[in-house]
Amino acid sequence: MAQTMAEKLLTRRNLSGKAARAGDFVEAKIDGAMCHYHASEPMHDMAIEAGFKDGLPRVWDPERIYVLLDHHQPALSQKLADENAVIRREVERLGIRCFHDAEPGIAHQMMLDYGLVRPGELVVGNDSHTIGYGAVNAGSTGITRADMFYVLLYGELWFQVPESIKVVLEGRQPNYPIAKDIVLTLAGQHGDDIAQSMSVEYSGSLVSQLSIDSRMCLSTHGVEIGAKFAMFESDETTRQFVKSRTDKPYEPLTPDPGAQYAKEITLNVDDMPFVVAKPHQFGNVVPVDEARGTRINQAQIGSCANGRFEDIEIAARMLEGRKVAKGVRFIISPASQQVYLQCLKAGLIEKLVEAGVQVVTPGCGVCQPRVGFLSDGEVCITATTRNFKGRKGSLNAEIYLAGPLTVTAAAVAGEIVNPKEVFRGL
Repeated sequence: MAQTMAEKLLTRRNLSGKAARAGDFVEAKIDGAMCHYHASEPMHDMAIEAGFKDGLPRVWDPERIYVLLDHHQPALSQKLADENAVIRREVERLGIRCFHDAEPGIAHQMMLDYGLVRPGELVVGNDSHTIGYGAVNAGSTGITRADMFYVLLYGELWFQVPESIKVVLEGRQPNYPIAKDIVLTLAGQHGDDIAQSMSVEYSGSLVSQLSIDSRMCLSTHGVEIGAKFAMFESDETTRQFVKSRTDKPYEPLTPDPGAQYAKEITLNVDDMPFVVAKPHQFGNVVPVDEARGTRINQAQIGSCANGRFEDIEIAARMLEGRKVAKGVRFIISPASQQVYLQCLKAGLIEKLVEAGVQVVTPGCGVCQPRVGFLSDGEVCITATTRNFKGRKGSLNAEIYLAGPLTVTAAAVAGEIVNPKEVFRGL
């Protein structure tokens, strides 16, 4: 029976031992559970509500639960500080081995930074962008806090095996990142509901040219197009990335020849223009020339979608000898401390600051209404994850999504512009 990567993953983890086909319901063994700043609820609050007067009595495997206090490091309020204190106490009491506490950054990036997720694994997390671990050939997905409560106790969870979409990427990788343009183009052409509860499985000649940074962008944005999983096959790029971070064994996933897909989409990036998602929807995508001339007040690069080294490097490279336009706030946030350190060692931060960029603490704040609020009537172009109303504060502000090169071009020009007009020779 030929299987997709999703079917093969859930067959391997199916507690019944039976082969899994799209549409089947299975009880699956979990390989890893990621808990971020909401960990206090499944570990403590829900446990008390369930009758455990002291919180969770135990966890299924202290080695396979990863707690990373992201989103608001350092703590932004007394309430958050108190919740963090609860998590610290519970982590110690339950004997959880992996705990990243006083370390600013995004949990999803840190999971990859520290080799906590490996090819072929089934990993869940209490955040929708957990899906991003598919960049390293894992089946990963966000779950509710109630589901996480169950996982923490038993290390198991039910799944409906998803149908799969095969996305074939063809063409040549230019000398700048294009992953954001790829996923926005897919959403614009096929709708941001293209993959409702399905598994997106990427293939094609372009894939071997994509860095893990770019694959992480595409997998992370799987949730913005409705997917349950968003996976790449394991290749030499994957193997080298994982090998440099962990020596634990793993069994990668590959689709079988003849596997059945619900649909197949091919995109040749050689024919793909720079694009933006206009307010207030991920799928409201047009070529950048159709938004050209829109004045901006703020530009941003960061988040679990585009806060990695290649995203920041292209901004520093293009800003060399240039300045951020007067009146524009250009905010860049590395995805983790490890990414921040990588940028520092490469000399990127100095170039950014000299050009007028505000480099802020690694973390999720740049993506949410935590850092860089917008006022009524203001316009922001951002290489973060979402652009719905209120995402950056005011309901009367407008947010455009774009790749880091397009964001940088707008920051220099003071308005949305085709990057080729600002940066010659692209």
